[in-house]
Amino acid sequence: MKSFKYWQWRTIIATMIGYALFYFVRKNFSFAMPGLAAEYAISNTSFGIILTIVGLVYGLSRFFNGIIADRMNGRYHMSIGLLLCALTSLAFGFIPSLLGVEIGVAPHALIVCFGVLLVLNNIFQGSGFPPVTRLLTHWVPPHELATKMSIWNTSHSIGAGLLAILCGFIMGNMGSNLSTDEMSVDRITRNYITINFKDDIKKSDQHIASVDRIKITEQDNNLIALVDYSYKPNYKNGETVKQIYYFDYATFCKVRDLIAANKDISTEQIASDLSLSEPHAKAFQSIVTRTTNAGAWRWCFYLPAFLALLGAFGLFTALRDTPKSVGLEELQNKTSGVNENSSTAEHRAFVRKKVYGNPLIWILAIANFFVYVVRFSVLDWGPKFLTEAREMSYAYAGWTVAIFEIFGIIGMLVAGWATDKIFAGRAHRTCVFCMLGAALFMGIFYILPNEVHPLVLICVLAMAGFFIYGPQALIGIAAANQATKRAAATANGLTGIFGYLSVFVSGLGAGILVDKFGWNYVFLGMIAIAFVGMAVFLLMWNAKSDGYEE
Repeated sequence: MKSFKYWQWRTIIATMIGYALFYFVRKNFSFAMPGLAAEYAISNTSFGIILTIVGLVYGLSRFFNGIIADRMNGRYHMSIGLLLCALTSLAFGFIPSLLGVEIGVAPHALIVCFGVLLVLNNIFQGSGFPPVTRLLTHWVPPHELATKMSIWNTSHSIGAGLLAILCGFIMGNMGSNLSTDEMSVDRITRNYITINFKDDIKKSDQHIASVDRIKITEQDNNLIALVDYSYKPNYKNGETVKQIYYFDYATFCKVRDLIAANKDISTEQIASDLSLSEPHAKAFQSIVTRTTNAGAWRWCFYLPAFLALLGAFGLFTALRDTPKSVGLEELQNKTSGVNENSSTAEHRAFVRKKVYGNPLIWILAIANFFVYVVRFSVLDWGPKFLTEAREMSYAYAGWTVAIFEIFGIIGMLVAGWATDKIFAGRAHRTCVFCMLGAALFMGIFYILPNEVHPLVLICVLAMAGFFIYGPQALIGIAAANQATKRAAATANGLTGIFGYLSVFVSGLGAGILVDKFGWNYVFLGMIAIAFVGMAVFLLMWNAKSDGYEE
């Protein structure tokens, strides 16, 4: 018994560390996005398209890897997958240099290469979770699965949280200081005006502005950009206002020196000291940040890739596939309705019954779609949203996302405990209350004004993370229990497809909404989707905790 417990916890801990490192080389792209936008003028819509494509690829990969995982050695499956992910992440940072691309508007070839590498990475990423489902259902009995898998599921948040801190530090402290290079400042200024400045104008008025046009012209060769900007601050009355902003290197240097003297200086103080409008001052402030740490985004790929390489070798060393592979007896579970050594035809029939013909699995899959919309909207867009809409520094945004993940860990543990101790293993009931809590706290975050203390914003967003990560962990547990251990990976592959179909909304949908209307509509959509997800979970309120007795 001692030997079995040792291997059980060795498997849990090794796969937790391994899966956290899968996140290091998957979600690092989100933290690199602000730097990529600043240096290559990649729009939110383009990022949304990329996130949508790679999300779909990952969902399909996870589904097919789920089918493979039920028949393949989990030790080889997971460690080789992490190794391949690390290599593609490492390659990402070298692409601009290989193509000879400098700071400025990105050529199509650069974006295509980014997309190809991200697609390859997400094909390999599909070998992260399915082997874990196989491993844990062979090492953990069903009556302990909710609690122990909730502990394991903290690996998502541990990975994302540590990555947020690491990448926040990288983006704020590494890279090259190009603020003394007039040409680089000019190019980054043009990128900022094209991609971000419209949002600053919108936020300078109480109403959501309707943008008519933006035009950049040059005067002399003095790096001066003239922005001729017409917009409607009151779209109901159709009032149009024209504002002209001048962006010149001399004013940039004054703003840069003010920030160097006082890193905590406010936008209002910069505007007052230099007689600028607040949107104008905010733009210069943002450009200073982008030129001070140019190229830092590359290290968001290099350092996580190096750690993932070490992790791949660690997984291969630490893991073993089943108790039988180390001379121990297999778990004696409740009957799963078919012999463990059944033929391929019998196994397929079993999977058809327990997965594809099981309405509870389909309800969990649909619910997973809505859970992932909310989760990915924060995880994928959080760094960009916090630096642009809430005006946080890279480091501060990184810590905010990390705290969101830390509270997610606590939420997962509480949700697992509540499932086993309060709801008698019925994970779907716990999910109903979790989705309600997520909707309420996202709503509170939405209505809080920009002037509120950042600590309040962080606490409210953290509580949203506390609630949304419960369902994210429990759906996998519920699917594994309903399908039984013989089809657990396939069931999780199916629910995973629906989870990653959510990128149509959280990726492409969010990107288009931000470019056209600003961040407010994204938050309203997330709140509505959380309520819909709660309603879907209610459909299986009376379902049993597992499918072993059938």
